[in-house]
Amino acid sequence: MLPEEQMALRKIRRVRRWFWISVLGYVPLFWLGKQLMRSDLIITLIMIVWVIGVVHATARVAFSACPRCNNYFHATTGTPSFWNLFARACTHCGLPLRASRVVYPSME
Repeated sequence: MLPEEQMALRKIRRVRRWFWISVLGYVPLFWLGKQLMRSDLIITLIMIVWVIGVVHATARVAFSACPRCNNYFHATTGTPSFWNLFARACTHCGLPLRASRVVYPSME
C-alpha cells in the first residue's frame, strides 16, 4: 500500500472516530449539562453546539474520498451517502479501511 493511501485511510478512520464520539457523547453531555447547569438556556446552547458538531462530523465522513479510486468512500453512487457509514471498505474499489497490506488487482 502506498504511503499516501495509508495517510488518507488514517484520516478517514480519525474522522469516523470523531463522528462516533460526537454521536455517543450526546447522553453524557446532556446529563453533565443538566447536573452542572441549572439553566435551560445553557443546556439549549450546549445542545445547539452539539447538533452543529454532529452535522459537521457527519458531513466530513460522508464526503471522505477514497485514496485509491478518488470516489466517495461511503457512497455507492456519485453523490455522498449517509447510509453506508459502517462501510469497512470503499464501496467502489473495495479498498479496506484497516488494511496493513493490500494487493492491487494489476499486481496479481
